[in-house]
Amino acid sequence: MPSPSTSAQSHPPRWLAVYLAALVALTPFSIDTYLPAIPSMAHALGVTVAEVQRSVSSYLLGFAVGQIFGGPLSDRLGRILIGTIGLGIFIASTALILFINNAELLVVLRFCQAVGGGFATVICGAIVRDLYHGRDAARIMSMIATMMLLAPMVAPVIGSTLLTFSDWHAIFIFLLVYALLMMGVVRSILPETVSKFRRARRQRQSRRSMFNGYGEIFRCRRALGFLFAQALISGCMFIYITTAPFVFMERFGVSSAHFPLMFGSCVLGLVLMVQVNIRLLKVFEPRQILLVGMSLQLMSCALLLGSTLYFGRELPLLGWMIPLVMAMGFNGLITPNSAACYLEFFPKISGTANALYGATLFIAGGVLGGLVNGFHTGTLVPIAAGMAACSAAALCFVLFVARARRPIDVDGRR
Repeated sequence: MPSPSTSAQSHPPRWLAVYLAALVALTPFSIDTYLPAIPSMAHALGVTVAEVQRSVSSYLLGFAVGQIFGGPLSDRLGRILIGTIGLGIFIASTALILFINNAELLVVLRFCQAVGGGFATVICGAIVRDLYHGRDAARIMSMIATMMLLAPMVAPVIGSTLLTFSDWHAIFIFLLVYALLMMGVVRSILPETVSKFRRARRQRQSRRSMFNGYGEIFRCRRALGFLFAQALISGCMFIYITTAPFVFMERFGVSSAHFPLMFGSCVLGLVLMVQVNIRLLKVFEPRQILLVGMSLQLMSCALLLGSTLYFGRELPLLGWMIPLVMAMGFNGLITPNSAACYLEFFPKISGTANALYGATLFIAGGVLGGLVNGFHTGTLVPIAAGMAACSAAALCFVLFVARARRPIDVDGRR
């Protein structure tokens, strides 16, 4: 009689991508829904807005920590157990936030909340790698990405709507309810994709060896090429996200009412290209589409930089928006395929590999986005130049380190 894990791998449940996307969406919901409430939270706690904003940074740090530790633990103990523990930490931390009375406690609890979120969401990419590989993995990643891209657009709207009917506590009640629903999904719907034999074998190993998978990853040169390339692409995205308010509202004078429209246009471009990617995967390999996507993005970033330098302060909004939407949109051809190519190398430690992948993207994106902000000159040149530099470096990593023009064999080592 086949084990549940074997059965799940032979017949993955229908709508699995929807459930995994809903679980991964816990992170953007946790970050973006409460952004509109930061001023009111600062007023309620009697502190400055800057003190409350520290809780955003603490969440990003906690999420990276949760991913780094949650991935190897899920390889050792199973996906469902780690997902359950993570959601339990998230639920407890969120409930405690409802009773805070100072900003310091908010920062600590947001860190704990993020660690739980990292544990819970790191299992998603691992489950995809356990069940699928190659084109199928990239197709599922694309479907998850499509739904995931909608979360950052919807989250601030949810937060603002809740604030019109109540205070900031309503936002964390929403997160609490959402996490409880995800607990039901993890416990009742998601398959356990780590077999009992594999779990027992890993549990017999020393606890120190639990993190040996990270050493295995860093010894795989081609996989690191895909990883660092995607980290740079994430940096390009974070540069856009962190500078968007200045670009649209200060540089081009877009009103706060129209800002979501400008910001969301790039997200819609991304969603469109993800759908194109799903159809291309029926014909081409993920690494082939990845090379084309990165080349097109570099051309778009070069056009953005050229347009910025040529027009200077006379740059029209359309001259900025067209290449920007193109550059961000081509991420739909890049991100799902780079993830699939990278994870292809590590079928036995997919939880560890996905943990490093997620943590690296957040850390690299945050650092590169902050670095460009540090070179702020009041013009768009550092922004366009930073995006072009990230895109060019990413293509170099894929071509010369990952050697994406060469096929990846079954064991992922050639």
